[in-house]
Amino acid sequence: MDMNDPQDVGAAFGAIILGGTLATEPPPPDSPLGRVRAFIAEHGAQSLRREHIEAAQQGRPLLP
Repeated sequence: MDMNDPQDVGAAFGAIILGGTLATEPPPPDSPLGRVRAFIAEHGAQSLRREHIEAAQQGRPLLP
């Protein structure tokens, strides 16, 4: 993160206000975001639908 970049500073500030943090490392593979990223890597972003996001959040398998 470049704290001289206004976009990075704004993102960091927003994360603080919302009680979160910005990470520079990839998410854990078993997290919802990690599972969605693995699905995209295998099937392509054009295959991702709202149902996949909901399945990842609920811990269900992401089917093509």
